Amino acid sequence: MNLIDIISAGPGDLSLLTQAARQALLAAKHVFGAERYRALAEDSAVFYSITPLGAALDKIEALYDQGQRAAVIVSGDAGLYSMLGVLKRRFGAQALNVIPGVSSLQYLCARLGTPWQDARVLSAHGRDLTPAALCFAARTNALVFVLLDGERDPAWVKGALDEGGLEALRLCIGERLSHPDEHIAPYEERAYDTLSCALIENDAPVPYAPSFGFEDECFIRGKTPMTKREIRAQIISALRLTPGAVCWDIGAGTGSVSVEMALCCPLGSVYAIERDGEAQELIQQNARHFGLMNLSLVRGDAPGALCDLPAPTHVFLGGTGRETEAIIALLKGLNAPIRLCATAVTLETEQTLFELLSPLPGFSAVQLCASRLEKLGSYHMRRAQNPVTVFAADLGGNA
Repeated sequence: MNLIDIISAGPGDLSLLTQAARQALLAAKHVFGAERYRALAEDSAVFYSITPLGAALDKIEALYDQGQRAAVIVSGDAGLYSMLGVLKRRFGAQALNVIPGVSSLQYLCARLGTPWQDARVLSAHGRDLTPAALCFAARTNALVFVLLDGERDPAWVKGALDEGGLEALRLCIGERLSHPDEHIAPYEERAYDTLSCALIENDAPVPYAPSFGFEDECFIRGKTPMTKREIRAQIISALRLTPGAVCWDIGAGTGSVSVEMALCCPLGSVYAIERDGEAQELIQQNARHFGLMNLSLVRGDAPGALCDLPAPTHVFLGGTGRETEAIIALLKGLNAPIRLCATAVTLETEQTLFELLSPLPGFSAVQLCASRLEKLGSYHMRRAQNPVTVFAADLGGNA
């Protein structure tokens, strides 16, 4: 039974309320919403603040159990980053009567005369939108719409685009949409109202096509040993990365594997853990060289340097020295699904990794013996690379 009305209030001006929304408000006896919507409740209705949210949901549930109707006012359209998801999970779709409305996306694009059917919609309002995720969306889509808040404001959007090398994209800010003091214009360096949103236009978006196994010459190398292309390709394949993965590259060296991880995980985060000062500088240089905002350097030794990092979904063990066993023990102690990959060039390391990983689900071990063709005078010969064994396994269940 539909006992909870979800009323979409539109962007702000009362003239944009739909007739269905007006009728639902007239009939409502118990209305929940932000304080700015108190005036929408009829004199005969009891108005409840939606904050704190837990208490409001408990009150709605109590009314529902008594067979009494409740109305919840949400801004814009209920289907666009509102409380609808929370209410659906709590009460089920059968309990809800959703009344659509005019969203800020619809309103802003209408005012600009811009079609929005292909827009990528993001929200920084109460969500962990990262600069890397924003730039990925802006780089790969012709139109990106972003709901903003007091912390992630228009200046934050502009800063992220500049840092990501996307300063040439058009950035329009809509402020206090539909209110008497509405302002819609290209971004300016000034303070904005918290009721703001952004529209980013890219005339030449680049479709996302994840790839790996870049030529060694693409990286800034220095004197630090680097994982070669053929081995990197096997590592990335064995890791089975996802776009939002949280990756640790332990003993990152030049950062070549970290870079490939970050490129394959545009919505995730990569932490390159390295203790050597020269290698640390190379990691930072390669991150800048590839324009990666989702790759962070972590200075120090593992396992000590791992303690304060976000829990990983994927881990690569490169140069871990004698700490391999301690690192794997730490990872097992996280009790979370982790896809682990590690390499060995010595028999001793091979033996250690085999003993630690072979009992685990998803275990595999592949030895690569690559040879590269080199020209010597008028002849060509194959020059063998050092054999490397690539191990992989799942910790804490299937990752």
